[in-house]
Amino acid sequence: MAAATVSHARTPPGFLPATQNDLIVEFNGFIAMSGTVVPRNTTIPQPRIGTLTRLAGRSYAVLMIDLDIPTDTPPQTNTLLHWAQTGLTPANTPTRLNTTTGQISVFLLENSTNTAPILGYFGPNPPARIPLSHRYTQILIDTSDADADDIAEIRSAAATIRGFNALTVLTEADLEDKVVAGNFFNVTNPGPVNGTGTPSGTGTGTGTGSGPTATPAAGGRLAVPVSLMAFVAGAVFFGL
Repeated sequence: MAAATVSHARTPPGFLPATQNDLIVEFNGFIAMSGTVVPRNTTIPQPRIGTLTRLAGRSYAVLMIDLDIPTDTPPQTNTLLHWAQTGLTPANTPTRLNTTTGQISVFLLENSTNTAPILGYFGPNPPARIPLSHRYTQILIDTSDADADDIAEIRSAAATIRGFNALTVLTEADLEDKVVAGNFFNVTNPGPVNGTGTPSGTGTGTGTGSGPTATPAAGGRLAVPVSLMAFVAGAVFFGL
C-alpha cells in the first residue's frame, strides 16, 4: 500500500490556543484531519491519536471540543467538551497505520498506566439546528511539568462541559503555552433544519467511550468526578 500524504490539519482558524503542528486522529483506518467531513458513525469509537515525530515530553493530555453548538440566537454558537484525557505518553516506536488514504507511520499517544479520563470520549451527534456542520477540535497539551493543581484546574472546568473555553482553562492551569499539536474535523447533520427554534437531535451523541465517571484517583485518564447530570444535559439537550 502506498504511503499516505498527510495534509496539514492543526487547529481551525480563530481557535485559541493555536498550533501549527499536526495531531494525527484516526478512526479505524479513517484519518480525520484538516477539516475533513467525517460520517458520524465513523466517529463513534474513541480515536487513536499520535504525531509524525516522537514527542520528547513525559506526559500529555488531549482535549476535544465541539465549536459549533447551536444557541437560541443563531448564528451565535457555544462549545461543548467531548473528551478530556491526561496521562498519555508517546510510544517509543512508530505504528504503521493502514488508512483509507494509504499507510502512515505514527507515534501513538498511549494510556499505558490506564489513567481514568477526566471526561470519557463521547462521539459527535450534531442536532438538526443551525449550524448543521460542526467543527470538532482536538489539542494535545504537554503536561510534563504540570502539578496536581494544574490538572485540577482542567478537572474543575470539565465538570461543566457546555461553554468550555480551552484558552481560559489552560491559562488558569498555566498550560496555555504547552499546546504541542492540534487538529479538527467536521461532522454534519444532513438536515433538514428543525424549524421550531428549539434544541433537537435524534440521539444522545454518546459513542462507545466511557462517559463521565467518578474515580478516586488523580491525574489523567484519572478521573475527576464530572457531573453525570451535566453530561447528560449537555449531550441530549444541547446537541453535540
